[in-house]
Amino acid sequence: MMGSLPSPLLDLLPLAVCWLYLLLCPYTKVEESFNLQATHDVLYHCTDLAKYDHLEFPGVVPRTFIGPLALSALSFPMVTLAKHTNVGSKFTSQILVRAVLGGMVCGAFALFRRAVQRKLGGPVAIFLTLTTCSQFHFLFYASRPLPNTFALILALLCFRCWLLGQHTLFICLSGAAIVWFRFELSILLGIIVIMELLNGRMTVWRTVMTTLSAAVPLLALTVLVDSVLWRRWVWPEGEVLWFNTVKNKSHLWGTLPFLWYFYSALPRCLLFTSLFIPWAIIRDKRRALTLAAPALTFVLVYSLLPHKELRFIVYAIPLLNLVIAMGMANIWLNRSKLPHFAPLLVLSTLCLSLGASLCLLAISRHNYPGGVAFTRLHELMADRTGSGDIKVHIGVEAAMTGVSRFGELEPNWNYSKLEGLEANSTEMASFTFLLISAPDHTHYKDTHEVLLSVEGFSGLSINTHHFPPVKISLQEKILVLVRKTDFKGLRCPTEH
Repeated sequence: MMGSLPSPLLDLLPLAVCWLYLLLCPYTKVEESFNLQATHDVLYHCTDLAKYDHLEFPGVVPRTFIGPLALSALSFPMVTLAKHTNVGSKFTSQILVRAVLGGMVCGAFALFRRAVQRKLGGPVAIFLTLTTCSQFHFLFYASRPLPNTFALILALLCFRCWLLGQHTLFICLSGAAIVWFRFELSILLGIIVIMELLNGRMTVWRTVMTTLSAAVPLLALTVLVDSVLWRRWVWPEGEVLWFNTVKNKSHLWGTLPFLWYFYSALPRCLLFTSLFIPWAIIRDKRRALTLAAPALTFVLVYSLLPHKELRFIVYAIPLLNLVIAMGMANIWLNRSKLPHFAPLLVLSTLCLSLGASLCLLAISRHNYPGGVAFTRLHELMADRTGSGDIKVHIGVEAAMTGVSRFGELEPNWNYSKLEGLEANSTEMASFTFLLISAPDHTHYKDTHEVLLSVEGFSGLSINTHHFPPVKISLQEKILVLVRKTDFKGLRCPTEH
């Protein structure tokens, strides 16, 4: 029965979960801002580079435009159709763009799963899909325009080529992922190459020649494309590598203990399904360790960098999930020889992981107060857009938690993200609306008053008198202030 589920259903299930996460959490964080703003600018400003967001707000290090250009090209038909048919607002385009990106990741995952089905059998492929859908972070990140997400697409295709023994294509795709998006993938994919060399499935000479043949045009493409758009000679991922390794400045964004990926990030990614990794190794040691070793070694080596984020190791999740699926499939196929609770343990673990994912989703919905506040401001002013010269200042906290160019719905409004303006300055007093962090509002009490507030996630609390006993705690995060001389009587209730 486990091998009888049709492939299209297995392909669509992860996509459906990914798009559900997208619809429930349509806003983005600061880490996603470059690729999202760049995609917006390509779609809406085309060749008018002077209007591109990155020229005014370049960020700490440059990023490549190859991902946004590809995403814009694939999104263009739907975005154009939505604009010409007046379907939704401009923000609809952000949802469409992210839906396309999620489709790209899920499409690459489908190719990977089909390779798994071909090499390891239908039950393993099915449990790989169910495991992935029961977890949260992999499919949550799938529609998020991070450099890691673009690299993940290529990593999944690399894993497919590895399983099928397509070594030339593996090297070319690895080169694109490493040179364009995330250089740290050289660790994970390099480990796989070393394993293949040691096993005699690849030769040193052919590997070196193929690598050089792929690296030169891939590097030339990113340098040419990005130098035009950044208006200087640049290899973006090279500058990121220099910043993180030679300059070693990534720690400025926070540090975590060496083993944090193992005791925090991986358990949150894999959830309860991780229990089947030891079983898979016991039952099929050679194949399970071949798949798990590159992923775990990559995470171990990458732990040397003090700055750690879960998204940095997302590429390891498909391989670890494949090991988990092997363990689940082994129990399912041999259930007549095992205790009666064994198959029930497989199903209950999937259900528990799904339940945990729903809890993480509930928390994540409260992580974008800036985006919510920006949307509510436009809704509140929907019938007043012609009233005077409206200027909106977007504070740092709001910009980091959901505000994007796609949310700028009114072409006649003036939107500003300028930083460093004094609270009592003439410039700040000139803005009609301010989107600011809640603790800062007292600095503007002489010129502005609170129009609306939005709460955000602040932690979890325990309440044994209610079910579930864990409660999501919220606190006021973003305020929208209106200048006292404008829109008298305009009020909006607090968002909870």
